[in-house]
Amino acid sequence: MDTPITPELTGATRKRVLSSSSSSLESQRKRPRVSTISAEFQNQLRGGSPSVVAAGPDRLPRARPLHEDDYDLSIQNTRPLSGCSSFTSVSRAGSPGPYGDHQTGGSAFISRSGMALMRSVSSASLRSSSPSLPSYSDLSAKYHLRNTKVSLDYSVPSDSASPPPLLPLLSCSPHNVLFFSRGNRVHYKNLSTSEDVGQLCKLQESHGDLRIIECGGVDLPNLVALGTSKGYLHIWDIKSKKMTACWSTKGVSVMRWNGPVLTVGGLKGTIKHYDTRVNPTSKMKEQARKVTRHQTRITSLAWNVTGKLLASGDQTGTVYCWEPGQRTPLDVGDFIQRRKKIQHSGAISAATWCPWQPKLLATGDEVGTIRLWNVDASSPRSNASVPGKIEMDSPVTGLHFSPHCKELLSTHGTSTSSADVSASQVWPRNSVSNSIAVHTYPSLRHITTLNVAQKPIGVSVLNAHGTKIVLSLPDDTKLSVCDAWSKRKEIKKQPSFMESSTIR
Repeated sequence: MDTPITPELTGATRKRVLSSSSSSLESQRKRPRVSTISAEFQNQLRGGSPSVVAAGPDRLPRARPLHEDDYDLSIQNTRPLSGCSSFTSVSRAGSPGPYGDHQTGGSAFISRSGMALMRSVSSASLRSSSPSLPSYSDLSAKYHLRNTKVSLDYSVPSDSASPPPLLPLLSCSPHNVLFFSRGNRVHYKNLSTSEDVGQLCKLQESHGDLRIIECGGVDLPNLVALGTSKGYLHIWDIKSKKMTACWSTKGVSVMRWNGPVLTVGGLKGTIKHYDTRVNPTSKMKEQARKVTRHQTRITSLAWNVTGKLLASGDQTGTVYCWEPGQRTPLDVGDFIQRRKKIQHSGAISAATWCPWQPKLLATGDEVGTIRLWNVDASSPRSNASVPGKIEMDSPVTGLHFSPHCKELLSTHGTSTSSADVSASQVWPRNSVSNSIAVHTYPSLRHITTLNVAQKPIGVSVLNAHGTKIVLSLPDDTKLSVCDAWSKRKEIKKQPSFMESSTIR
């Protein structure tokens, strides 16, 4: 027996059927129109006759699957790409273009086989992926390094049979007075004025040839020390032009002041510290502190800005760091056979401390290698900076940190090798023979190079302001003055209205 159908159920069933049919019919009526428009649109892009498409949301072309074999490569979204796209990051979805929104991340390249999809790259992407250009301080040598064409006559003693390659016969006082040699005579020139060159003294023949000139520091700006080939040490007063002390030792190769203490490096590796405050001179000589660790001639000495660390380098490429009053060097350097040591492959030709980072030491050798060290004996790790090595093609004759910006300047002699520098080395690819080179810190990026002469550069010194460098050119018998850095101008404080006014 059939179950009667109630009107409510019938109506409900009919309603659902009618609704489905109505939706289906409406969809069928719209789809051909959209498909037709899409076909016409494709035909237009292929070069067919243009067609007019009515405006409205239901007139948009249908998005076609990217894997269809008949997809036309000419159908590309030509709207501008997102400026934030790059090789490594996914771009944000762009707004629908005028020809549809089948591409949501920028334009695409679609192969005909449909198996590869590669996103094209905009010019903005290329700019963002390329390395950014380095920025330099306004005080940088990038903008100020130049040859001023100012030169002074200069010469080393002609009677020297075989003088060392780098005679430290050049020094500058805290008052910006340059002292240099002309044979066995000591001359001076005020770099801040236009005064003529003056003569301080002439060395006695019995004392040998002039070997070293070293000006006192900020504590003793009016003193200059001289060293001779026969081991005599002289201290002269600049103002009175009189010798205040004289004594002899077994040989002297380099000297540095640390306050009133004169540190002297010997030909056999000894280091002596003379306190010039002690009188008479014989007593000062007796009380001099002596340390022996080097086995060969001391080629370089340098005190840091605080006077708490001394670096000494020798002819074998060994560098030791000392604290005042200690007879053994600090345990610092790179690990060599499980022990820390600062060792170069060539003789040490330059050593300098950073003025704005007192424990940062730079050392250079005659092979052309520059090394940087963080001298901290409490660190169990290697004290070599990372990056901290630059291989040059020419001997290092001088190293100078800028007191105004984070840059390191090096001077170089004539290249002894024509071999190309390895590609694994930080810099350089081109020659720095007889030139000045400047590097940034801490990246050691090369900034600029200035060729100064056709013959080797000897010793060099910064002026008192740290803006100019004076180079010795022994083969040319000249001193050359070059601008290096600029100095930040000090802003003078002007008295305010309230400070200048008084209440009555």
